Amino acid sequence: MNPFKITHRDPSGARLGKLKTAHGTIETPFFMPAATKATGKHITTDDYQHLGANVITKALIANAFILSLRPGLEIVQKAGGLHLFMNFPEVIFTDCGGFQMSRGMFEQKTKNGLHFRSPFDNQKVVLTPRKIMEIELKLGSDVAMMLDDMSSYGVSFEEAKQAMENTHRWGSESLSIHQALREHYQSKQLLFGIVQGNFYPELRKESAKFISALDFDGIAIGGVAIGEPLDKMYKAVDAALPFIPKNKIRYVMGVGSPVELLELIARGIDCFDSVYPTQNARHGTLFTREGTLSVKQGKYAQDFTPIETGCGCHTCHHYTKAYLRHLLTIDEPAAKRLLSVHNLYFVQRLILDAKEAIKEKRFAEFKEGFKRNFGR
Repeated sequence: MNPFKITHRDPSGARLGKLKTAHGTIETPFFMPAATKATGKHITTDDYQHLGANVITKALIANAFILSLRPGLEIVQKAGGLHLFMNFPEVIFTDCGGFQMSRGMFEQKTKNGLHFRSPFDNQKVVLTPRKIMEIELKLGSDVAMMLDDMSSYGVSFEEAKQAMENTHRWGSESLSIHQALREHYQSKQLLFGIVQGNFYPELRKESAKFISALDFDGIAIGGVAIGEPLDKMYKAVDAALPFIPKNKIRYVMGVGSPVELLELIARGIDCFDSVYPTQNARHGTLFTREGTLSVKQGKYAQDFTPIETGCGCHTCHHYTKAYLRHLLTIDEPAAKRLLSVHNLYFVQRLILDAKEAIKEKRFAEFKEGFKRNFGR
């Protein structure tokens, strides 16, 4: 049975839906902050639940492979599963870990899986479809991602094709293994497939067809937002979308820029994840309806107004730009938390406003108005 149901459609192509999970039904579109190690950087799970007025985070994404290394599956299971361990009662996705592992810990790949060095003890680890499916089910996340092979931006057609073929092989294996294990553990965990193909349209088309033909609960487009020009990211998504079933939930991985979120929602994308809002915040770059501002700039040293007048976030309600700049200047970690809260609130508020626009069939007007004001 398909866990996803579309409830509203906008003429632009944007849509609203409902995804049924073990921890409740979540309305799409939604944005997931990255809680890679069962927490964000300088921000905790209670912060996600108290971003500000009428805005909370309904879903997070954690890294299953990293959590299996530390604190380890046994500890998470003894805590009662990932939701109780990290004190987050809403929806949790878990990624397989290939993307993060490829950044410095990757050694080689074979037809059987990915070979890494553990970032904690430098031990050799091989990640296979069976291993990651077992990890994700034991963690107890609501949605698991299959094992995929993500090729880097700029690789040759041949390298991209090999990674895509690995992804297809591992996707078929992941699905078969997950179905058997889900029955064994009596789990309601969903499993999403991942489309690869790098930035070659013909590979994206082939991959979307292959992954969509398998019985996944949702379809993700991976391997974008990895350093490519923006137009190439959109072309990669556009090449895959016609071959992904419209009745399945669609997920673009790694995207969190406000304008890019709206552009992809207009294409019928339903969910997203990214470190983008919090990563920018930690460096002092903040989102406002009039564009971004760098609170590090000297002109804010005596600015005793909030980041954005009218913003409902906890940070804007309690602190001024002058104070936040001071915290950054003295390298106080609290600054990174407070600024992250603002950017996450901004993105979640934007998604809520986008939903209202879709319901009222004025999403295209809403998107263009936001882009004009935001400066993009």
